[in-house]
Amino acid sequence: MNRLPDVCKDDTVDGHGAGGPAVLCGGQKPSTASAKRRISAILIGLAAALSPALVLAEDQLVAASAINALFDRWKSTDGPGCAVSVTQGQRVVFTGAYGSAIVEGAVANTATTSFHIASVSKQFTAFAIYLLRAEGRLSLKDDVRKYVPELHDFGMPITLDDLLHHRSGLRDQWSLLALAGRRLEDTILQEDVIRVIFRQRDLNFPPGSGFAYSNTNYTLLALVVERVSGQPFSQFLKQRVFQPLGMVDSWVQDDFRIVRTGHAQPYAPVGGGYQRRSLPYSTYGATGVQTSVTDMARWAMNFDAPKVGTRAIFDAMITVQPDATGNVRRYASGFEIGRYRGTATIEHSGTDPGYVADFLMLPERHLAITVLCNSEGLNPVELARRIADLYLTDAPETATDIKRQAVPLGEKQLASFVGTYKEEPGVLFAVSLRNGKLVLQDKDELTAFGPRDFFLRNAPVTFSFPDAATLVIHEPDHDRIARRIAATDVPDVTQAQMLDYVGDYYSPELRLPYTVAIRNGALWLSDAFGETMVRQPAKFLREPDAFVTQSVAGALQFHRDGQGSIIGFALSNGRVMNLKFIKIDKPLPS
Repeated sequence: MNRLPDVCKDDTVDGHGAGGPAVLCGGQKPSTASAKRRISAILIGLAAALSPALVLAEDQLVAASAINALFDRWKSTDGPGCAVSVTQGQRVVFTGAYGSAIVEGAVANTATTSFHIASVSKQFTAFAIYLLRAEGRLSLKDDVRKYVPELHDFGMPITLDDLLHHRSGLRDQWSLLALAGRRLEDTILQEDVIRVIFRQRDLNFPPGSGFAYSNTNYTLLALVVERVSGQPFSQFLKQRVFQPLGMVDSWVQDDFRIVRTGHAQPYAPVGGGYQRRSLPYSTYGATGVQTSVTDMARWAMNFDAPKVGTRAIFDAMITVQPDATGNVRRYASGFEIGRYRGTATIEHSGTDPGYVADFLMLPERHLAITVLCNSEGLNPVELARRIADLYLTDAPETATDIKRQAVPLGEKQLASFVGTYKEEPGVLFAVSLRNGKLVLQDKDELTAFGPRDFFLRNAPVTFSFPDAATLVIHEPDHDRIARRIAATDVPDVTQAQMLDYVGDYYSPELRLPYTVAIRNGALWLSDAFGETMVRQPAKFLREPDAFVTQSVAGALQFHRDGQGSIIGFALSNGRVMNLKFIKIDKPLPS
């Protein structure tokens, strides 16, 4: 068993929980003076044992004080809060806990309180797959249908590698559930998620040809683990990962009805207070792991010096791969790979109703930070970086490793980029010229840093025009490609024309009807999740029969037959693309 060092196995280094200063190891609350002397002695001993690259003892005290100050606003038992751990190499150098795990009972968060960590769970699912591969029980090149034949045959193999790296093209399970009327706080079982996955009949894109983050991928990977190992996923992780590492506060929530002590409840800020959220999930793979910052410290130390698994496994997990177009994505296997202040980062964040989480590792510094919170409205990624800053005092101060210098371009060259570009299916980008500057969507000014390259000053996005007909949007985790199209002048739809779109539509994939109707002079879409107004986009972003909503339904592209009659529409909302709806000739009963 990989035990935490006794210095802060259950307590903070000069930290505090909701109830005040930490009780040091041994169960007695020492006097302030003796506590400080004991902390100093312990930390000096730790510093002597650590490599020179690690933070010295006196700096640890400064860092601990700064972390406590960072979370000071969440220390009250009147509201929820967070827990934090920091490791360097094989040492836990800080743990702290703030606010209440159960606000109604003023039960304080502690370093061993378990939190729902949402998508941070994905790294454990990926690790399970790599363990089975190391044993020769599966190959990452295997078609997922080898293990899950119930998945629709899309005519092209979807490999386990595609699932790990979000290259499958499979639609996101949460978007499909929302389109089917399920809300995030509804009771959602694993079989509910599997059912909507198996009903998919089209892909967002051919497997391997692009990147799109989809929770569906990791739900399927958990199912593969179960079928290859012959064990429930929760049992596999318990026996192969949690127990060997001494992660006693960790489990997979495959039955939300089981009562467990020491678990933080979910909340959200409302007005000047908080309200309870609900998370009755019994689904896992993409989410579902419950753990504490103490246990995540154990996991981080195992990543730094593997005892469960091997260095080769972890190296494979953090390797990014190009897609079929040659574009290398930041997403590896359950981790996003990046840089911060001149050093490599391995990270994943997570959000579900009532919880946010971030797990950040800086391997070149042997530094790992976990931030787990039981309230929405907090930014755990930003909090983790502010903690990292305290341990990166010798690193560049800038938060980005890319410094772009604006370069002047002539108006004639800029004019060559002006036009309307379309990203399938149906997303339009309008590039115009105003006051000697390129402008996107009639509002965002693009600044040149090369002859064909531009950036936004207020967002981590760049743009390039590799040829006269193409616009590439370089987002942090993937590229979006849009092709120039002829500009169209689509007038406002009239009341008479609205009648063309009225009717009932059916999705064979969702197995649900949607209805388009006219109310108060506007088109409305009603469906399983409610209703939303259907509008035309801004004039410079219009196409015939194209509409947008301010709901999970996203954008609607209606289709006509050879006689010009509407026969259906395709729905696209980012994580679901071109979901087909067929117009029903006979109206549905009211």
